[in-house]
Amino acid sequence: MAFFVGPGNNHGEPIPIDRAQDHIFGMVLMNDWSARDIQKWEYVPLGPFNAKNFGTSISPWVVTVDALMPFVCHNTEQTDPKPLPYLLHSDPFSFKINLEVAIKGEKMDKASTVCK
Repeated sequence: MAFFVGPGNNHGEPIPIDRAQDHIFGMVLMNDWSARDIQKWEYVPLGPFNAKNFGTSISPWVVTVDALMPFVCHNTEQTDPKPLPYLLHSDPFSFKINLEVAIKGEKMDKASTVCK
């Protein structure tokens, strides 16, 4: 999940966690692609270079926070480790979203589900 944010804040001025949702316009699905075969090769003995940031893609749509509100649910309690105080909030801002991805190639008779 990735966020499109705005309005901004003054340079160097933090946004309190209880006001974060006022700064989130919408959300997209995001995938951080890694070239794992290159990662393994370059890590020893050279250290990590560019394989980890191979590429990033996002969904072609932005879902606004307002559109997600029917799916809001209580936050999962985090206890181990407990978040730092500036990250704690009681506003419900978790979403129950069932997502399924299927691929149907040009020569396929029917779509194949790749994840649920």
